[in-house]
Amino acid sequence: MGSLTFVEIDELLPHEEIIPSLLDSVVSELRAAGMLIHPVVVSSQHHVVLDGNHRVEALRRIGARRVLAYQIDYYSDEVAVKRWFRTVSGNVEVEELLERVAGMLNVEVVRTGREESIESLESDVRVIASVLDQNGSAFLLRSGSPVPTYRAYAMMAEIDRALAPFELSYETEDIALARLERKERRIVIASRPIRKEEVIESALKGVRFPPKSSRHVVRGRVLFAMVPLEVLLSEDEGVAETYLRHLGGLRVLTLPPGSTVDRTYEEEVKVIVHGPELRRYYPQHLKDLLD
Repeated sequence: MGSLTFVEIDELLPHEEIIPSLLDSVVSELRAAGMLIHPVVVSSQHHVVLDGNHRVEALRRIGARRVLAYQIDYYSDEVAVKRWFRTVSGNVEVEELLERVAGMLNVEVVRTGREESIESLESDVRVIASVLDQNGSAFLLRSGSPVPTYRAYAMMAEIDRALAPFELSYETEDIALARLERKERRIVIASRPIRKEEVIESALKGVRFPPKSSRHVVRGRVLFAMVPLEVLLSEDEGVAETYLRHLGGLRVLTLPPGSTVDRTYEEEVKVIVHGPELRRYYPQHLKDLLD
């Protein structure tokens, strides 16, 4: 199980790129709240940021010296690195889209079976993505030579730009495929799996994956630490230590996998229960559980 700890902000290594417009929003939210509501998630190996890259960069812009992190052994079974599937709901012709993307990326389109298309993402390092449509057809986007995973995701970012006019969404693997089966989505673009070693190695080299590449499921992650910004900005280490002891004395509510908090979590999460003066930061359905 992981633990809460303050980490010097300059020791944190991001692994995904930042979306400038989203960063501006996060900065505004932090300043409006006057606190970091949820800890970021970092690996105990090298302090790679697994979840919370925008919050870290926003805090850096504000001038924070440290960040509260839920630190966990990345190679333990308590962490799974998953991926986002791209889904398209808008009116798009699959054949035309494939031809456009193939020309843009200089890859070939290979028709295949649905199961084979997903399996090829794990077994063939030439495959960038698989494209599935609601009529049961499946295609591979395949390069003529092996493609490193970080490069495959850079190419996925180019695909995202091509799909943006057609109601592009990012969904978990199971949800995307289920909605395609129910014909609620016209197309699903399945991306290549990312190995933990690839996340760490890329971060250490300063090579960032594009946004919406990895999706980390962290069992026992902590929510609602609500750290005041003055604690994160203070030059006094004792202020941070005092706040950490304060958090350790608060009640914790454990929620099972599938619970909805600020979003739906696949994993078990732990909600720190603060006093009445901070209850306004919890969603209403969670307030009912806390009372």
